[in-house]
Amino acid sequence: MHHTVAVASLFLSLAAPPSAESAAAAVPPATVEDFVASLQAPVALDRVDVNVAAGDLEIAFDLREVGHVSVAVYTEDEDAGRGLVTVGDAIVAEVGFVDGAVAWQTSDLSILTPPQLRAVAASIVQVWHEDVVTEALSAATVDGRDLKCTVAGGIAGATASILVSGTCGVITKMLKYCGTAGTAAFWKVSGYISDKCNGAQDK
Repeated sequence: MHHTVAVASLFLSLAAPPSAESAAAAVPPATVEDFVASLQAPVALDRVDVNVAAGDLEIAFDLREVGHVSVAVYTEDEDAGRGLVTVGDAIVAEVGFVDGAVAWQTSDLSILTPPQLRAVAASIVQVWHEDVVTEALSAATVDGRDLKCTVAGGIAGATASILVSGTCGVITKMLKYCGTAGTAAFWKVSGYISDKCNGAQDK
């Protein structure tokens, strides 16, 4: 399979909405493509809470068999900010943005088992489709909309990307091929935020 076709197939897999038929497989994913497909197996998100204010975005929820999970984006100016994913009190993935690009990134996935990691990665891909999140993004104030949509979307996408690619490496043992999984997650998350923000702004 050519690289461009592989990336396209991974992106289309992530872009498809979760379905009841895509329940988690009993056998761990054997390939990067299988891993990406497994992220669409629905995960139960309880007590989802969203806070959008002054260009910052925080989403928190309870994930069964994992505990409290949060994803946060903090914008510092037009082209800088920070994004992180936490499980309990531990930061498992973090990125820093400077001049509109990733300046640094770090992750520590050692506190989670492979099944927990897959569940967290899936939740970070899927949580954006929760009604409370969609409503919060759509209701965000128009002031600073470009900052929120462009920078916040990019930071959230990059944060999802590092978590997904790292989880892919742990589960498939093929880290050098997992960049495509991270790229697909980036476009999935950043594109969704941008679409919702810009759609609300155009109304």
